[in-house]
Amino acid sequence: MVANLRVGGTHAYQLYREVEPVPPYPRIDPQRPRDEYPQQQSEQHTDKADPARRRFTAMRNLIDELEKSAGLTRVDYFTAETELKDQGLLILESELIDQLLELKVSLEWIDHLLQQIRQRLTAPVLDAGRDLSESYNFFPVFIAGVSEYNLFFRQLQITSYHESVQVSENIENHGHFISEKNRLRLDFSKMPVTEDSDALQLDISVLVAVSEVDDAGRRVILYQRPNQSYALYADKQIDLSI
Repeated sequence: MVANLRVGGTHAYQLYREVEPVPPYPRIDPQRPRDEYPQQQSEQHTDKADPARRRFTAMRNLIDELEKSAGLTRVDYFTAETELKDQGLLILESELIDQLLELKVSLEWIDHLLQQIRQRLTAPVLDAGRDLSESYNFFPVFIAGVSEYNLFFRQLQITSYHESVQVSENIENHGHFISEKNRLRLDFSKMPVTEDSDALQLDISVLVAVSEVDDAGRRVILYQRPNQSYALYADKQIDLSI
């Protein structure tokens, strides 16, 4: 009967077809300690258990220190944005004039800048900046690893800047000049192409909060309110206790 079988084509019957052996499942020896067996599932979750990958480590440490002396409230982004812009404007108006006077600029120049800011000719924008340094920390404690969160006023225009020797010399020699004091950073630079050769562009950043961003792009923002309490905004209601 075997002699009458025909073998041919891809779907033909193969009398001595080899079957690949199935690897044996490791038998468990009750006398062998459990920790000697390969831990396949635990290896897959190693990253999650690694303390170094905890989100917002620096911010957690900062919050733990600050909560010892003041309360902390969670807020939504609209509340945080409104309060930070209001605080930024108050800081700007209280510190900008003194900082500009130290640069020996005229009162007319200062008034021209304040008009642009108050009239919102360039809308202020909240955004993260460089790493917070101990020199510019405004909290009672300093924790490395968080970033500045600033209110930016960009592309303000200045004319007749030659009254300030410090500004004019740096502009002529280096093309820009930066002045930093307390929570204000003034960045002077020449205007792009303009008919007025004496015109300058000024970008102002006001330090209003600190922030931290995790690997997934989620952020937390922490700032102090006028009543000395603290407010915290977190994307997607992140639980910082985890």
